[in-house]
Amino acid sequence: MPRLDEATVTWRLFLCTFAVSIVLFAIGWLTYEPPAKKPLLNIVGGGFTVDHNKAEIRYDLSVKEVRPLRHGMIIEASFEDPAGNGYYVVRERAQRWRRLYSLRSPPVCGVRARKRYLVMLRVLSDRGTDELWQDIFHVSSHLGEDVMPEPPVTTWPGRDFSPYQ
Repeated sequence: MPRLDEATVTWRLFLCTFAVSIVLFAIGWLTYEPPAKKPLLNIVGGGFTVDHNKAEIRYDLSVKEVRPLRHGMIIEASFEDPAGNGYYVVRERAQRWRRLYSLRSPPVCGVRARKRYLVMLRVLSDRGTDELWQDIFHVSSHLGEDVMPEPPVTTWPGRDFSPYQ
């Protein structure tokens, strides 16, 4: 077996290190995504929330910042009205310390099971004039309004008065 001198071992170690660094650089180059192509918000969760105590159904949407939003920007969600009367628009201003936002609609009527409803999510400038980003997706409910309980007729301590009285 031939003996290797110190210069040969050093040279081979250098070539192996260089080859590994080239491979890692190529992997990084191929998987790089420019920040300008990333969306501003990521939808964490969304759907309908059923409150059996008040006999109400609402849209609930949770979004997380992917790229930082400037303080004061407007996050707007437009929820399709299941009764067919347009859209419910909910707006919330971005804040420096928040990364997770929850957008909730007022109570909706006419929800049918397994029907898809349109939700539009937009990010607007501080004044609400310029649209910076938008996304459109659909939400469906597993329960329809026909399985909702009757609203409670009595109240108890700690509960608001029924809006149906």
